Formats: sequence, C-alpha cells, structure tokens
Amino acid sequence: MHKALYRSYRPQNFEDVVGQEHIVRTLKNQIENNNVGHAYLFSGTRGTGKTSTAKIFARAVNCENSVDQEPCNECEVCRDILNDNVMDVVEIDAASNNSVDDIRELRENVKYSPAKAKYKVYIIDEVHMLSQGAFNALLKTLEEPPSYVIFILATTEPHKIPATILSRCQRFDFKRVTVKDMTARMKKICNEENIEAEEKALNLIARNSQGALRDALSILDQCISFSDNKIEYKDAVELLGTVNIEQLFEMAQSIIDQDTKKSLQILNEFVIWGKDIRNLINDLIDHFRNLMVCKVSTELDEIISLPEETIKQLKEQSKIVDTNDLIRILNILSETQDNMKSSSNPRVLAEVTIMKTAQPMFDESKEALIKRIENLEKTIESGNIKINTTKENNTSIDEIVIEKEELEEVVYENVKSEDVKLIESSWQKIRQNIKDDKENKQMPVYFLLGDISGFNVYNNNLYIIYGHGFEFAKKRLSDPDTISYIEKIIRETINRSFSIKIILESEVKDIELEIKNDKIDQGEELLKSIVNEDILEIKDNEEKQD
Repeated sequence: MHKALYRSYRPQNFEDVVGQEHIVRTLKNQIENNNVGHAYLFSGTRGTGKTSTAKIFARAVNCENSVDQEPCNECEVCRDILNDNVMDVVEIDAASNNSVDDIRELRENVKYSPAKAKYKVYIIDEVHMLSQGAFNALLKTLEEPPSYVIFILATTEPHKIPATILSRCQRFDFKRVTVKDMTARMKKICNEENIEAEEKALNLIARNSQGALRDALSILDQCISFSDNKIEYKDAVELLGTVNIEQLFEMAQSIIDQDTKKSLQILNEFVIWGKDIRNLINDLIDHFRNLMVCKVSTELDEIISLPEETIKQLKEQSKIVDTNDLIRILNILSETQDNMKSSSNPRVLAEVTIMKTAQPMFDESKEALIKRIENLEKTIESGNIKINTTKENNTSIDEIVIEKEELEEVVYENVKSEDVKLIESSWQKIRQNIKDDKENKQMPVYFLLGDISGFNVYNNNLYIIYGHGFEFAKKRLSDPDTISYIEKIIRETINRSFSIKIILESEVKDIELEIKNDKIDQGEELLKSIVNEDILEIKDNEEKQD
C-alpha cells in the first residue's frame, strides 16, 4: 500500500519542522537549560506541525544520545517511541476520548513512574473537544503533576479551552507556513522522489493549501498520481479546479478595460469547463489584491508569494489601473464572496458581480462615482471636443462644439406619479427585506433589483425598467415564481398591491407609458453649467454624419 507523502516525510527532528523557528528555538533552549515545563499548549491551524513537534519534543527530552538538543532517533528509547513500543509516551485523541472517565483513567496512570524513559509525556490532540466535566477532571492534575510528567495539549481552536486550563500551560502559537517555505519543502521532496515538477505548479499547490503544509503534501501526492511522476502547471490547475494564471490576467484586463462582453464570455467558458465559480471569485480577489500591493509597495517578496515572472506581469498590469478602481473592485468581489455562501444560484450572482466590476455605472459606491467622473473628464478631454473661432457683428466669439456619440445609458425624464414616488422612496427597504429573507434565500433577486433604470405605474401595473445589456436580468426576474415573490415582498413592505412587469428601455415605446424619451448627456449638462449657452453648439452623431 502506498504511504502518503505527509506520513513518509513527517518531521523526525526539530530541523525538519517547517516555518516554526520561533517555537523550535524556545523548546531547544528549555531542553539545553534543563528548564522543561510541565504543561504546553500547541495551537494553530491544521497541518502546521503541532503533533509532529510534540512527538519530536517527547523524544528529545528522553533521548539518551541527544546532540544539539535534537533526538538521535537511534537509541533504544527513541526507537521505541517512534515505533509506539513504549508506554511512557501516550498520544490521546480527545475527539473520541473526551469523557470524564477517559480523563480519570489518565489521572490514575499518571501516578506511576516511567517504565523506561526519563519523562512520561501525554500528548492530547484536539484538546478543545473534551467535555466540560473532562476539563474539570484534568484541571488538578494539570496544575500539580508529578515531576516526571509532561502534558502537551494540541488544538486548532484555543478559544474553546477554559481559561483555567490555558493559565496553567505555556502557549505556543504555530504560524501558517508561508508559500515560499512550502514550495521549498515540496521541491526537496520531489528531488528525493525523482519527480520532475514545475516551480509554478508547486507555487500554485502551496497557495491553495492556505498555510497548511500537510494539505500541500496531500495535493502534491494527488498531482504525482495524476501526472505520472511529472507535475506540470496545467495539470495542477485542472486537479485543483482553479483558474489558469493566463486566464486570470485576461479576465482582470477585460474588467480594467470595462469590456463587459468579454468578461462575461470568459466567465461563461469557466462555467462550461465545470469549474467552481467560488474559486474564480476567490482567485480574482487574490489577483486584484496583488495588483493593489504592486501599486503601493516595492518590497513584494514577502507580500506576494508568486514566481518572479508573474510578479513582473502584475507590475505591468497595475500601471494601467488606479488605486480607487482597485478598491472599488475588491469591495464588490469581497461582498460577493460572502454572499456566495448562501446563494442558490452562484452563476447569476457572479454575472452581476462581473458587470458591476466592469461597468462603474452599475455600481453605487463612492469609488464608482469617482470612476464615472474620471470617464466623463476623459470624454471631454478627447478629440471629440473642438473650439472654433467665429465672427459675429465684428466680434470674435469662441464657439465650443461637442460632437457626441450615442450614450448607452438612457435617463428618462417624466412627471412622476405618487405611486412611482412611493416605489422609489421604498425601494431600498423592499430590497433589504428580500436580502433579510433567510427562508427563501433570494440573494440573486436582491442584486438584480439594484441595477434597474427606472419605474413606471400604469393601470396598477408596476413596470420595472432595465437598461441596455440587461436582457439576462429581465429573463431571470420574469419567472412567474420570482414575479409572485417580488409582488409579495412589495405588498408586505408598502401595503400596496401591484402587478409586476419587467421590461427593457427599448420596449418602452411598445407599451402605453407616458415617458418622455429624451436622452441626457452628462458631459453636455456639465458644460452648460460652466459655458454660456449662446456660444455652445451641440452636434448629434447623426448630424455629424450628414
């Protein structure tokens, strides 16, 4: 039977423990100075070396031929501990031995002196799983154990341990292992196993292990089996279900370029390949976070644990996006990451998110408003604005001529009825009630109803109007069950009954609505506020072509 890598390469001495130098140094100093404590608490996330360090420490304090406070692993005591042939080192799984009776049995055994070793060492793994009664039973023994007993408590959740227990232990917090250290460890193992591995693939495995070296070695084991002793980046991507780095850069570029169509196409391809959308959102967050770090820092080695080639690409891409835009995108993605946990339709939520990131006009945040103003300024500063000098009545007049393109966004001006005003003033509350409805879990509906263009009420029909490009929103919300749900929420919120109809702005002319279909150019309004209208001439695109 194949032996898992994390078992085959379990650290056998302090030198092999990865990323916990602060703990190793302290323990070795205590052994050297004969200052070993009676109770230790090893806490930290899974796979960071807590149990391995406890076993090494148990051998080191009992080793007959210790060199530099390291266990020799050759003497009789060390071999017996390694082979579990000695009763003086006991490992207890508190997840399955958590009763008062189990701890009482331990207390009885503590009374007896070691049979072969210098110290009796009790390693209690997942100690937070002990019952309250078991903790109480352990308390007195932990406070005043015999001089030959050492307790090592290991846990991933120290906050669940009573303060009375914590105060009686020396606490050591194990850090998450860095991507750099994990990559180096995996590279060493691959060399020993005669396995060819791309550094980019090892880096990807390390980043997906979230600081747990054991998880990294488990994934490495899978990759070795998957790729027949040769680990390539593309194979690691396929096995992990993550996004290829090139695709990630392409997606980020389309968002930065505000190319909504391309962004949604990439998302669609990702779904077709059967990838997890949650992974895409997580990877996008990491990517834009790295871009932000590149914008504000030059010391990237410790902040961004990626190959040098990838960091160079990040630096180049970060030059074409401003910090406010990065903050805006990260805020949207982070909110989506939270909402994904309860979403019944992650794909729709992801599509709405991509549209918001790629089009600031769909986002109501301060950063999005700044971006829209910047886009307006760029339009004004572009070559489509000309200043001509003419003479009228022998007077020179500077005439500003704007040649403007058709805007995608259409704003309707109409005399609002009382019903429309009621809906507008209550809309945020209506959406909030949908968001708070934990029973029906309609988060996609909540998000889609935040991107509407306007409302109108006619013959007790409430028309919810969407702008160009929101065909998918109309299709999603026009489902009869969804319509009934929205009508119900509106009725409960404002005590009024409406029949809901979802339409696009292009369909307004096909229904009997008194809507004035005038388009307002924001750049035109801005110029009117600062330039005398007597010298302002505005040419539509159609006029220009004539």
